[in-house]
Amino acid sequence: MDNAVYIVFSATPTGTGRLIRKATRNQYNHVSLSLNRDIRKMYSFARIHRAIPLYGGFVVESILRYQSFAGAARVKICRVEVPELQLTWLHNCLDRLWNEREEYIYNTPAALASLVHLRPSISRAYTCVTFVQKLLARYELAGVTEADRPTVRALERRLTPYVIYEGPAPVRAGDWGEDSYPVETTTRYAVYTTARHFGRLAKRVLMGVS
Repeated sequence: MDNAVYIVFSATPTGTGRLIRKATRNQYNHVSLSLNRDIRKMYSFARIHRAIPLYGGFVVESILRYQSFAGAARVKICRVEVPELQLTWLHNCLDRLWNEREEYIYNTPAALASLVHLRPSISRAYTCVTFVQKLLARYELAGVTEADRPTVRALERRLTPYVIYEGPAPVRAGDWGEDSYPVETTTRYAVYTTARHFGRLAKRVLMGVS
């Protein structure tokens, strides 16, 4: 058994990804966590459907996200060893998050505010980097702490000693699995889910409830 996790930094091939990289002047704009070296399956907070950029939450990403649609993404993969007990806890944590995924949403205000160095915290809402950072800190991995700056650049620098690959996203055979990214949606559904997403964020900010 490979007692390790793989942190995947990516330059996602989307308009939003390019905009974020331009604003932050960083090579990568997204980060995910995988339990397997082949990174066919990754966990993160991101958009749920390709066609609805502002509706996001806890997702299981297929590697196909990085080699489809707008071209292959550039990635940097870091391998972090994990003691067996912590790895079991991490598996359980990810399973729980997936089973309760409707309760967890993408922290859109934090993603936007990070461009001006603000970091609003919202209950059960994460960005890709706050999610990965929290897991690494919780299980005391790679020296990451929750006090670290929650930016892709800061996490990337912290994990520099653990880099095992950097280049185009590996081409893997497989299917989309639990990843809903390619699902076609209607305009009505896009408007509804986006409005509901921001409504839930506003309610959590104002009242502290889901």
